[in-house]
Amino acid sequence: MDNHFDVIVIGAGAAGLTAGIYLSRAKVRTLILNEGAVGGQMVLTHEIANYPGVHSISGYELARNMKTQAQNFGCTIKSNLRITSFDLSGEVKKITVNEKDTYTSHAVIIATGGRSRTIGAVGEDTFKGKGISYCATCDGDFFQDKEIIVVGGGNSALEEAVALTKYASKVTVVHQFDHFQA
Repeated sequence: MDNHFDVIVIGAGAAGLTAGIYLSRAKVRTLILNEGAVGGQMVLTHEIANYPGVHSISGYELARNMKTQAQNFGCTIKSNLRITSFDLSGEVKKITVNEKDTYTSHAVIIATGGRSRTIGAVGEDTFKGKGISYCATCDGDFFQDKEIIVVGGGNSALEEAVALTKYASKVTVVHQFDHFQA
């Protein structure tokens, strides 16, 4: 098996899959490596209604479609693995997964995304994407004419609260201190 690729993409969320689609379509031999399931944070989203050209789709469906599209163009995708070492210092980049398989390339794209801060509330995982949201810009429309709570007192929480006033009938900010830190 040839473990050398033109480009290795680390991360299979929206950015990583998009890179895989564009590179593979351009006949660039591409490998996507991902620690978890393909799709990143989007697979946790119950409904995506702001993706251009798509009326409404679940995050899981969109991730599956993007994965299929990348593979149809020839992209190799390996998921549910662990990157155990890497050396990006030389002309040839080396990435080892699961302490045994090493892949090489001349270029690496790091598309590992981010994670939303959670509060650890009972039921938080159950209602993620079904009432609990971490992106007002993405999900504001789902809260049209509803009374909602924003948790936090930093810049992000207050910016989200202000953005949600365009949709919600009432926005309450809950914070653990007697003053905002924003």
